[in-house]
Amino acid sequence: MTLTLLDLYNTAASQEWAMYDNDAVSDAEFEESLVIALNKAILEIYMSHDFNFRDRTHLILTIPRVNAYTLPSGLIKRDANGKYLVKHNSSKLRFIEDASDLTPKTGMPEAFYIKRDKIVLYPTPIEKGIVTIDYLTLTIGENAEGDEIYSLQKDSDALSVPIHLEALMKEAIITRTMLNTIASETDENFSAYKKQADKAYKLLVKYSKGVGLDKSVKI
Repeated sequence: MTLTLLDLYNTAASQEWAMYDNDAVSDAEFEESLVIALNKAILEIYMSHDFNFRDRTHLILTIPRVNAYTLPSGLIKRDANGKYLVKHNSSKLRFIEDASDLTPKTGMPEAFYIKRDKIVLYPTPIEKGIVTIDYLTLTIGENAEGDEIYSLQKDSDALSVPIHLEALMKEAIITRTMLNTIASETDENFSAYKKQADKAYKLLVKYSKGVGLDKSVKI
């Protein structure tokens, strides 16, 4: 099963008390309000937890005398001690919070700082090397051309989710979408969908960590 926007849209539209047609065959028939609600639910779920399927490693091949390189589209991860997971070859780089007083220097990079959308190595490398950046991607899926995307807009746009989590992710998205489309918390349907959404989310978090490996999430 692949979680496309078309599948998510028709499933959400089929829910009890949903006010949308559930037989759409393309994005030309989509109601914009439901597409917005679906994307809101997806982002709320994806950004609420460090799901391991969001893990990526960005590689940079350094060039002598060039110190600034494009950052990946995501959040740089940290280790258990709070150190950023950025390495030059096999050595971890130190993060520089204030680079305003740095004296220009060349050598083997020992640290880095962020300047707008660039990662800047310090000292400036004098030879070729490899920088690895472990990060959590901000993209949520791919379009039909295989390009990474930040929201679902076309009927064939699909989420990037491991196969074993697709059913749980779908349930979490649909129930949260229904909450997003209900105008008031006093609505008679709100509490029922809230319970379903909470349970679906907890199951998603639990099984994203591995079956039998984590007992901290109670259902």
